[in-house]
Amino acid sequence: MIFDHRTYTARPNKLSHFLKLYEDVGLPMQRHYLGEPFGFFQTHIGDLSRTVHLWKYESLADREDRRDRMEADPEWQAYRRKVIETDYLLDMRNQILKPVSFFNPGK
Repeated sequence: MIFDHRTYTARPNKLSHFLKLYEDVGLPMQRHYLGEPFGFFQTHIGDLSRTVHLWKYESLADREDRRDRMEADPEWQAYRRKVIETDYLLDMRNQILKPVSFFNPGK
């Protein structure tokens, strides 16, 4: 099992705008292709204007297959263009994480 840990940093005072667009347009498509996120958060203390989300996959191949299908969807491509056009985000990063031996995230 692996986790895709994604951190998006929004421009000051734009995180709520990005999250609204994402909730209305992006999240329904991601749920269709990727399933339910393992976790979805925004910073409260520390580096502000950030959202962190975690997606659980059986393997890198599973992640690649699901994301490839989503990336091929014209509606997802239109959503990605909209995110670029709005210029809400400053930075996007992701890491692939594996649970340590003593943590069982469940299925």
